[in-house]
Amino acid sequence: MTEDVRLVCVEMFRDIAGLNSSSHGGGISDAQILSNPIESFDVDSLTTMEYVMGLEERFDVVLDEEAVNGCANVGELAALISTARV
Repeated sequence: MTEDVRLVCVEMFRDIAGLNSSSHGGGISDAQILSNPIESFDVDSLTTMEYVMGLEERFDVVLDEEAVNGCANVGELAALISTARV
């Protein structure tokens, strides 16, 4: 998997989850975003859906809904995107 996919996924998640400000997640590392469960960041299902749709648009891929639902964290979504891009 290219590092670019992982970095873009993290940055997009920070934006949509509001983790860019110092008062809302400024201390959360990229590694935590990649490995912690998405639910642990207090994002609702609508926000998660918007995030996935944004990833599909950004990387010009269509992700299988069942496969997306099987992803527990941003790292798994990044791996799914990398596979879809091949």
